[in-house]
Amino acid sequence: MPDGLISTLEQLVRSQSGANPAFEALVDDYASYHLVLAVVGGAFAVVLAAFAWVAWKRFRRARDVGSRRWTFPAVTYLVASAAAAAVVLLLAVVVAANVTTALDPRPAFAGATAAGSPRAELHDAFDRWLRSGDAAVPPAVQSAVDRRIAWQRPKAIVSGVLLLVVVVLAARIWRPLLDPGRAGRRSRRRDGVRVGTGLAAVAAALVLMLMVMGNTQASVAPVAMTLFYG
Repeated sequence: MPDGLISTLEQLVRSQSGANPAFEALVDDYASYHLVLAVVGGAFAVVLAAFAWVAWKRFRRARDVGSRRWTFPAVTYLVASAAAAAVVLLLAVVVAANVTTALDPRPAFAGATAAGSPRAELHDAFDRWLRSGDAAVPPAVQSAVDRRIAWQRPKAIVSGVLLLVVVVLAARIWRPLLDPGRAGRRSRRRDGVRVGTGLAAVAAALVLMLMVMGNTQASVAPVAMTLFYG
């Protein structure tokens, strides 16, 4: 960021008066940015936790009904439960960090102001806005915010739809592999292809989950995102 904007932000961060509506609007947007990630990440964590529990119960059932040897469905359910639990723990850390930031955004905002876009005109517009103290977002900043929303909101919607499609596809791929009734009618080559395709679908679902989280953040709270990344 240019020295003038950095200096303005440092002065406003140190000030605890709350007398600058422009800065308070920016900090509130920054807090909303982290709150959105906490909410979306928390929702994904709940869904994955439920999935981990169901997979664990099916693993126990597969071990109880079958013999003591490790069947493919039993191994798959165990790995799925453990992997989902691991992702839930990671999401729990992310949610906790973002809830903390949303409740007290100033310290994190102060640490984040070192990263930003090199676009001088946009930074000058932010600097003038913050110095003015006007709560209304100026046209130059609003224009940049609108441009960001114009591509990130569709990305959030598209990635959300794709996530649902991939999850349904993954379920259809894995269901025949986990059906005990098909054990005697399986082809190793066909099952190998199914396993590879199913793992690819799971990986794609995880990537799409991250895309939904990031693009939803920027769509709901775009002002701070525009300050940092243009």
